[in-house]
Amino acid sequence: MLFSVKKEKSDIWKFISLALLIICIVLFALFSSKLSESNTAKSRGTLERALNRSITQCYALEGTYPPNLKYLTDHYGLTYDNDYYYIDYNYIGSNLRPDVTIIERK
Repeated sequence: MLFSVKKEKSDIWKFISLALLIICIVLFALFSSKLSESNTAKSRGTLERALNRSITQCYALEGTYPPNLKYLTDHYGLTYDNDYYYIDYNYIGSNLRPDVTIIERK
């Protein structure tokens, strides 16, 4: 062999592979943040349904609405993450549905 020919990748292919890697990383970051937002919304919805179900069940069984949130957690098995959610529970009276607001802590 008189001449040895080395085939080297051109710089354009290196640039394309690097660009594809960056695009994949950006897309992964975008989709993971959307997934996190979706999970947060579903979690909040689940908490709202559980809270409403517990309040309604208490009224149906006892004839009065629960006086506070602790009563629901002690007697009706309501559980939630205190570090992530704040529940503002305003007891109006034994025959009036309490005003409940769920606030996310960040």
